[in-house]
Amino acid sequence: MIFNEMVSNLYGLSGEQIVQKMEMFYDDNSGAEKNSWRVSLPKLIEVVQRAGLGNLYLATEYELPAGGRIDATLIGDDENGNHHALVIELKQWSRGGVEYYPNNGFPAIKVNATNPYLSRHPVNQTKEYTDALNSNHSNVVNGQISISGCQYLHKFELSEKEFFVQDGYSDIDISNMFVMGEEGAFADYLKTLFSPTADNEVARSLFVDGEYVTTEMDMEIINRITESPDNIPLWHDQSMILDYIMPLLKQQSEGRLATNHMILIAGAAGTGKTIIGFRILAEYWRLHSNSNNNYRCKYTLPKSRTIKQVLDGLCNNQAGIRAEFLDYIKGQYDLLVIDEAHRITEFSNAISSAQIVILLQDDRQRVRGNEIGTKANFKNFAVMRGYKFTAFPLDYQKRSGLGSYVDRLDKLLYGDEYQKDVGLGIDVNVYDDIQELERWMNSCHNSTSSAKYYASYCWEWKSQKRPTEIDIKIPEINPVFQKQWNPMYNQYDWYLDSIDKVGCIYTAQGLGFEYVGFIWWDDLVWRTDHWEFNIGKVTQYDYQLRNSIANNASNQDLLLNIYRVMLTRAKKGLGIWFKDEETKQHFKEVCLLEG
Repeated sequence: MIFNEMVSNLYGLSGEQIVQKMEMFYDDNSGAEKNSWRVSLPKLIEVVQRAGLGNLYLATEYELPAGGRIDATLIGDDENGNHHALVIELKQWSRGGVEYYPNNGFPAIKVNATNPYLSRHPVNQTKEYTDALNSNHSNVVNGQISISGCQYLHKFELSEKEFFVQDGYSDIDISNMFVMGEEGAFADYLKTLFSPTADNEVARSLFVDGEYVTTEMDMEIINRITESPDNIPLWHDQSMILDYIMPLLKQQSEGRLATNHMILIAGAAGTGKTIIGFRILAEYWRLHSNSNNNYRCKYTLPKSRTIKQVLDGLCNNQAGIRAEFLDYIKGQYDLLVIDEAHRITEFSNAISSAQIVILLQDDRQRVRGNEIGTKANFKNFAVMRGYKFTAFPLDYQKRSGLGSYVDRLDKLLYGDEYQKDVGLGIDVNVYDDIQELERWMNSCHNSTSSAKYYASYCWEWKSQKRPTEIDIKIPEINPVFQKQWNPMYNQYDWYLDSIDKVGCIYTAQGLGFEYVGFIWWDDLVWRTDHWEFNIGKVTQYDYQLRNSIANNASNQDLLLNIYRVMLTRAKKGLGIWFKDEETKQHFKEVCLLEG
C-alpha cells in the first residue's frame, strides 16, 4: 500500500505533519528522504492548490519492483473524463549545490551534499519511471489510465536553468521541468492535464490498486530490436547505464568522439546483461539509420554452439540480431558488443576492433580453466590498448523474480553475506524422490514448453554417437529415471520444447526457462562446514573441462560456478533432487531457510 491522499486534505499542513502521516506507511527512511517530504511536498501541494486542483490525489514513494521510487504522482481525470497520472520528480537542488560532471564521457550531475554523490539528469529519471509504468503497470498497459511526467525543482534559480541542457545533456527536453519562479507556469501545465471538478476516485483506484507485472524478456527480444529501441524497456540499473553510454554514442555518430572506450557490464544470471547490450545496439542503429543495412557494429560472443543456434533460429532468416563468433571478427567497427565475455580464452585483436567495446560479463560464470574473461584481465587489456575502461554493475535479478534467491545461492556456494532478504522470488522445491521431480516437470511441461532438465556432466554422452543409447540412468541398476543428454545439433528445437533430454553447463549459459528440474549429483557435496569437490566425476567425461584445468589451481571454484550457472536458469520455478542427503539438508537450511 502506498500513501495517497486528496491534495485538499493536505493543504495547510506543516511539513512535519506531512512527515508524520507518511511515516505510518513507510519504514526505515533516511533523514534526507524525510527532509524531502518535509520541504518539497508542501511546495508541490501549494502549486496544485494554486491551480485549483485540490481534488487531485497525491501518491508518494511509489516503489518500482526493479528499483527506483517515484517521489510524487498526481492522479485525476481530464475534462473528458479520461484517467491520468502525472509522475513528478522532486529535487531540492540549487545551482550552487550542483555541478556538471563530465565523468570521462559519461556525464552526471554531482550533488555537493554532506556526502557528495553523482546523480542522473532529472528528466532521464522521470522517463525511466514513466517507461516502467507504461510497460508494466496493469491498468496503464490495458489503457485505463495514461501516464506522463515532469520535474519540479523549487529551489533552483530560473536564470540558471540552462545548466540542464549543457554538453552531454544538450538534446534533453526540459520543457516540462519547472524551477523556482515558474510556479504559475507549472500550475497552468497542471490545468491542461486535469479537471478541477472531477471526482477522481476511479483514477486513484486504477493507479494505486493496479498490479505491477514484470515484462517477460529474454533471447526472444531480438525479434523486436529492429522495430524501435523503445520496444526494449529497461529496468532501473539498466536505464542508468544507458544514460551514461548514450552521450558516447551521440558523439560518435556526429564524428566528435576522439577516445576509445571499453565498458564492462557485469551481473549475475537474470540481471539483463544481454537486454542492455541489445538496447545499446538498437540506439546505435537509430543514430546511424541507413538504407543499406551495413552498420558498423557487431553483436558477438565466444564460441557457443547452443546460443548461436538459438539466436539463428529466433531470427528465422529475417530481422534481428545476427550473432557472430568473436574469432571471426575482422576489420574495424564503431561498436562491438561481446556477450558471454567471461568465456573468452585469449585476448585477441578482435576484442579491440571497435572504438566502443561493450563487454557483458560475470566472473562467476567462468566454467573452464582456460576462460580468462575476468574484470581484472579486461581492465589490464584496456589499459594496454589505450582504452578508457569503465565497469558498471547490474544487481537486480530479473530472471529470479526480483527476490533474494541468487543472494541465498551465493551464500550457499561461496559464503557471501548479503544485507536484506526479500524472499526467494521464485518457487523452489526439493524432492526426496527423483520420480516426484519428474512428475513435477511433466506437470510444468503440460502448461508451457519452457521447461528443461539440467545436471552436472557426470554421465558419458553415449547418445552422441549412438542415438538410441540412454545416457543418464538413476540408479544405474533398475533405473527409475532415464534420459539422454541434449542433442549435438538441432539445439534450437531442443531450446523450444524438450523435457526428454537433459542439458549440461554448455547448454545453460545465456539461456533461461520458466521451469528447471535440476539433478544435484555427488561431484559437489557438503560435509559439516565445507564443500568437498569430486571433480574427477565430471572430468571423466568432460574433456573440455579436464584439459582446461590441468594446471589451474582454481578448479574447485569452477565447479561452484558450474552449479551456480545451472541453478540460475529458472524464471518461475526450480525443482531439485539431491543424490546426497547432507548436501540436500544444507541447501534447505541456507536457500529455503529451513532447519
